[in-house]
Amino acid sequence: MNLNPEFQRQLYLEFSQARLIGVPLVLGVMFTLTYFLDGYRLANVSAQTALGLFLIIVLLWGARQAVDSVLEEQRGRTWDTQRLSALGPWAMTWGKLFGSTLVVWYGGAICLAVYGIAAENDGTLPWILSYALAGGLVLQNISLLLSLLALRKGQSSSGSIVGFAMLLAFIAGPWLMALTIGQRMSIPATQHAAEINWYGIGIGGNSLHLLNLCLALFWCATGNYRLMAQELRIRTLPWVWLAFTVFLIVYAGGFIPPSPESGYYFYLSAFGICIVLTYLSVVLELNEPMRVKRLLTYAAEQNWRRVAEELPLWCLSLLLALPIALLLSTMESPLGAAADTLHFYPLPIVLLLLRDTGIFLFFSYGKNPQRALILTMLYAVLLYGVIPGIFTAAQQSSWLAALFFPLWT
Repeated sequence: MNLNPEFQRQLYLEFSQARLIGVPLVLGVMFTLTYFLDGYRLANVSAQTALGLFLIIVLLWGARQAVDSVLEEQRGRTWDTQRLSALGPWAMTWGKLFGSTLVVWYGGAICLAVYGIAAENDGTLPWILSYALAGGLVLQNISLLLSLLALRKGQSSSGSIVGFAMLLAFIAGPWLMALTIGQRMSIPATQHAAEINWYGIGIGGNSLHLLNLCLALFWCATGNYRLMAQELRIRTLPWVWLAFTVFLIVYAGGFIPPSPESGYYFYLSAFGICIVLTYLSVVLELNEPMRVKRLLTYAAEQNWRRVAEELPLWCLSLLLALPIALLLSTMESPLGAAADTLHFYPLPIVLLLLRDTGIFLFFSYGKNPQRALILTMLYAVLLYGVIPGIFTAAQQSSWLAALFFPLWT
């Protein structure tokens, strides 16, 4: 049987004999203690301990393993050699992800097995196990995604990425623990979350949460594949980013309650998604001057496929936001009293977005691109707050304040 070479390599590095024996040994000692605390049986204390250990092992340790599977190669100066191998982007992606975290899932499987034995086998147990597995895979994929983004930026430190993963784990942990309370109280699974309408289709809350995790897993895995392809210098068209943007617009629009104003709120939601994705993409992408030169050269040669390959992702989100802004400008706003304080002008918002993007790219193309985000945020504070505040305080120059930030009167 021919296994993925990268998967085998990660197994040799991470799945040592000491871990193979040590992980179940340590967990066995801890569960022995909870066995005595539960009165010589596996019950509530054992179940809660097993779930807590699963969160620590799979979410925290797993995130660290996924991040280091890429950044450790950069620190060890072996990443360039790996990129010259014959492995494709998908083989490299799943080999690193599952090879580096298999020892994590080895310990997590033991914890889930103990939890399944100790917990009451009512309707919530399958939901908890499904949430645990899907949540662990999503967090590990997000960690790998962030490490690939950091690699493109030339960063090799994993501290901030692991810290972000820990934040997500602390958010998901209490929510997963709360489900076990309903399990001990024998609350039916259908009562844990109310039914939610999506385009008129009633979906149970638990089913929707699990569906969200599965969709997040799909898009994270797709993002990892595309980023790995770019790291291996495989040319790609930006259709995945375009599909992701359209998916978010359609998916989020399904939760808008039906009303006479639902059409306006749908386009408003779509506009907000495009704005947020534009800001995210311009910050996370690798911005280099040579990319602009290549783009202009291909455009002059009318090589449109190469133009599409070099096109920054923020351009796609911005181009999608522009027609939506034009459409919103022709519609009557149902915001009511809120419009008296905050004026919603879609086209000026697009221009402000373009201004912020230009400022960030200006600093990104400078001598210290690492400081581009900090400097852009500093200029944003001046342009959105300090300078309009000065003109507003003057009381006779409100039109100058509106020139910098036209949403406030």
